[in-house]
Amino acid sequence: MEIPKTTSLTGSAPTTPKSTLDRDAFLRLLVTQLQNQDPLDPMDAREMVTQLSELTGVEKLESIEAQLGALQIASAGIANVQASGLVGRTVTADLSSLRVEETGDATGAYTLSGSAQSVTITIYDADGNALRTIERPGGAAGSHTYDWDGLDDEGNRVPPGRYRVELEATGESGAPVEARSEVRGMVTSVTYDGGYPELRIGDTRVLLGDVKSIEA
Repeated sequence: MEIPKTTSLTGSAPTTPKSTLDRDAFLRLLVTQLQNQDPLDPMDAREMVTQLSELTGVEKLESIEAQLGALQIASAGIANVQASGLVGRTVTADLSSLRVEETGDATGAYTLSGSAQSVTITIYDADGNALRTIERPGGAAGSHTYDWDGLDDEGNRVPPGRYRVELEATGESGAPVEARSEVRGMVTSVTYDGGYPELRIGDTRVLLGDVKSIEA
């Protein structure tokens, strides 16, 4: 009587296959296959080596995933500690790009080197397309803030992300006035509304990575 052969792991798949196998499931399948193989036609040694190497690959991927998860948690913890340590310190932060969420405004800031009659703020996407132009009255030398509602010039909400900001300021005589996209001030608190630490300087929120300098 002919002994039926067991279907190999590379044979036809079940009707509703799982997209991936974890290490334990893979090992159980391999052991079951060895126990039920045809003694007159045992599993080929090359096939066994191939399947064992696949198992090793699965274990390595699981190990890498676990290590990346631990690294992410550690990095988040370090960032939180660094951010909280800046409360009460005076910092200068680069605001040449603004982060926009799905809802709400983005608050920017700039510093004028002298008195200006008008300030033009142009916001660009990653491809260099001008999305929004904001005209503001001028002001005295020093720091100023503004709000962007996250809409383009057509009134459409832009996708969440970071957008580049360019400034142009002119004085009463029409001469250009230096305007820098930055904010300087004391950090009063740290917020985690977006799932990441943001420093609050007055009404402006600043990402930790945008801090340019910290005063003693």
